[in-house]
Amino acid sequence: MGQWTVTGTVPIFQVPPGPCAVTMYCPTGVVYTGLSTALTTGNGMSVPTTPVTFQCFPGSKGQQLYGTVGTAATTVAIHYIVSTGS
Repeated sequence: MGQWTVTGTVPIFQVPPGPCAVTMYCPTGVVYTGLSTALTTGNGMSVPTTPVTFQCFPGSKGQQLYGTVGTAATTVAIHYIVSTGS
């Protein structure tokens, strides 16, 4: 569980390998997420203001997630929970 402040394009958290559930939301603005530093507001997934969850399965290799707000002049917090519980 955590919160990360996104300004420009930054790494936000690591999705672990194997089965897990990731929930994230941005209550005060828009953050776009993706899998590389080439992330933009045009190619990223917009994170909503209400929690959204995605699941990874046993064959998942894990991946670093990046976030962007499109400009260094804007700062938005993204909140997340990564659950790997059994």
